[in-house]
Amino acid sequence: MSEPILHFEQLSLQAGGRLLLQGVNLPVPARGMLGLIGANGAGKTSLLRAALGLLPARAGQVLLQGRQPGQWSGRELAQRIGYVAQDARSHWDLTVQEALHLHPGAQPGPWVLRCELAELLPRRLASLSGGERARVHLARALAHRPALLLADEPAAHLDIPHHHRLMALLQEAASDCAVLIVLHDLHIASRYCDRLALLGQGRLLAQGRPEQVLTPELLAQAYGAPIDTVAAQQHLFFTHQARLP
Repeated sequence: MSEPILHFEQLSLQAGGRLLLQGVNLPVPARGMLGLIGANGAGKTSLLRAALGLLPARAGQVLLQGRQPGQWSGRELAQRIGYVAQDARSHWDLTVQEALHLHPGAQPGPWVLRCELAELLPRRLASLSGGERARVHLARALAHRPALLLADEPAAHLDIPHHHRLMALLQEAASDCAVLIVLHDLHIASRYCDRLALLGQGRLLAQGRPEQVLTPELLAQAYGAPIDTVAAQQHLFFTHQARLP
């Protein structure tokens, strides 16, 4: 693994008197896609917020290119990080063209082509479908060529074809930068991510290649329920059979 661009070093986070994460040690390689998986409340989004400098460490530290987020200016962080929220929306009635040029150093041309946005440029964001809007926000986050892309369930509300399309675009972006992404769909995580980090009750339970992390034993520990793994056509699928009273 190459020198990490981002490193959570024995990180513990607390908010409102509640311990969110405890002792997480996780390096993020400078290239490739690292997926954060785990049950609701496991601390996945909290890790992204810590990387953005929005959650101070209770213990340990976050290092971006060897420096803590607070040691970078806001402009310097914006130059190095791109961010795609779960349900990204604009506070202004912007056109797609305007949204893609929000960052001073934006050069969105290549991603306009890859995300198939040319015909959408004059349209207002509010007029776009969920899939179109997701592609716009991905292109906007990548337009200034960040070294690190943070994505929090960016395809959560998309249908299956659009979900796979967006993940393929993220996979392409990961060839040139680090992508740290929160995912709930284990099949999607196993198919597109180079590495996975499994969180459970605020702790890092496992990290490594998908086949190393997505084992029935580890998943049962993380989700508190048995999860069956099924291999088909070189892909993994996951099922849980509810035990009704």
